[in-house]
Amino acid sequence: MAALVAVGGYAVSAAPADMENGAKGNNVVSSATGRTGNENVYRAKHFSKENGRVSFFSAENKKNLTGTKQKEQAIHKKPTGKAKTSVSPAVNEKQKADRGSRVLSKAKNKGEERSVSPENPLQVEADKIRYNDTTGDINLRGHILIKHMLDRYTTDYVYGNTLTQKYVIPGKIRWISPTSKTEAESAEYDASSAVGKFKKISGWDSDLYYFQGTDGIYHRDANKMVIKNGYFTTKHAVAKIPDYRIEADRIDIYPGDKYVAHQVKLKFKNTTVVSLSKYRGNLSADKGGSLWSLMPRPMYDSDNGWGLHNSIDIPLNGNNDLSFYMRNIWYSKAGYKPDIGVEYETPAGQLSLYYAEKESAINDEGGIWIKKKPSFVFSSRNYYFGKSPIYAGFRGEIGYWSESWADRKVEGPYKGFDVYISGPSVPLGKFLTFNWRIGHARDYYDYTAYKGNHLLETKNTTRTSSYYSLGLQGKYQAVSAWVNYTDRHFDGYSPYVYDTYSMESPIDIGFSLQLTPRDTVSISWSVDTANGNLRHRYYTYYRDMHSFYGWIKYDQIIGDVQIMISPKDFKF
Repeated sequence: MAALVAVGGYAVSAAPADMENGAKGNNVVSSATGRTGNENVYRAKHFSKENGRVSFFSAENKKNLTGTKQKEQAIHKKPTGKAKTSVSPAVNEKQKADRGSRVLSKAKNKGEERSVSPENPLQVEADKIRYNDTTGDINLRGHILIKHMLDRYTTDYVYGNTLTQKYVIPGKIRWISPTSKTEAESAEYDASSAVGKFKKISGWDSDLYYFQGTDGIYHRDANKMVIKNGYFTTKHAVAKIPDYRIEADRIDIYPGDKYVAHQVKLKFKNTTVVSLSKYRGNLSADKGGSLWSLMPRPMYDSDNGWGLHNSIDIPLNGNNDLSFYMRNIWYSKAGYKPDIGVEYETPAGQLSLYYAEKESAINDEGGIWIKKKPSFVFSSRNYYFGKSPIYAGFRGEIGYWSESWADRKVEGPYKGFDVYISGPSVPLGKFLTFNWRIGHARDYYDYTAYKGNHLLETKNTTRTSSYYSLGLQGKYQAVSAWVNYTDRHFDGYSPYVYDTYSMESPIDIGFSLQLTPRDTVSISWSVDTANGNLRHRYYTYYRDMHSFYGWIKYDQIIGDVQIMISPKDFKF
């Protein structure tokens, strides 16, 4: 629609011509004067005819069209086979996302660069274009294609007036941009205010978020779409009645960036989970947080019992780089386990300040929880080595820890860091991929230990660890297999059970078989290579539940059972 206004306001209004599919040669007929001929150089600059279709180019830019096409082809050109083998699919997807973000960012920050100009020409194609230079009436019919920068608009009929700068599309219109795809049953456009109005609008943003509404208004200058009486959901939840959705009286969408919903209802099928007067969420792929994560999800494990968990992320500023979050878990055995804090995204990485009760993921005892009250954490972005895909990262934490295990309590200040080098998955032929990571970590403990009410010790200690991890994954048709090995060398110890590794050098081996498009089973083993003991034998059943994944995992060695449901399209 942005390009359509340029047709009326910038170019077509300057060309007194009526050029139809049935005209002879390149003759141009003015509806007002009836003159014919090829002598009108101005018209020849703007109108051309090829393969039975009429093309129109924005003023003084026809000569630049070839260069523009070359730019577009360079942007859309598919990578060669050699490029595909040298860069992983994940890196390719990230580069595509980054490219779209750059285009969007440029459009958001420099509104004038979204307009028709010698640098950004416009092209309109149609089976017929009629224009009256006296009344200003314009009429386009048949397979209309409007191109401007990376935007594409298609419809079958457009009429309007270049003097009033108002245009009507009475039938379906489709609009494709680098970050969105939109359809509407009909549309109107007012060029003087740069506002488009849509009826029965629907579409996608970032190929992940789907929206639908009775009406839509697009503010071209602000790059803002307003959806009225509509809903918003994610890709895998789309259905006749979506699995979950945000219904709102009004949803303000800033493509590829954020959305603001007013008079909000979070629904699971037809059940309202929560109502809010206003909610602002992120659309960019690298920023987490969504209202859907408020939906309670069931879980179970033998150590903690049955549980429910949910979360909420609330942006605290307009840039969406500062947010408050709350993650809740309720267990029948372990009780309530909160994780509450604020996160701040910086160019260097993420800063977090939180109070949390966290369960150990490295100790086999199970049900080992520690209180971090509070902790301050910095997690860096990936820093790449030149143009290679290899990167370095850093994570540091400062906080106060408190752990109660059996009749022993340990608490005190903690500091630690982990610096590492890694890279994307490396393809080894058609069926195998290789992963790796090396790193060095150091932990500083200043703690006091009690047994019951008796003081055991007060001490400072340090633990260092150098490690590397290697992984090999393969897939052939319905069968997948993996081997992962980690080797850690410690100097010192941790006074906390939470922070103590059950296996310093484990190897994990397993394979899975996809039984149906929705059902998969797997078996895997974990072996402590330090002594050769088999520590775990897991049997797992996976189920694709449309917008969620579900799995049941049984450890035959220690008799532990876990049941989990995880969403496909958002974090929690």
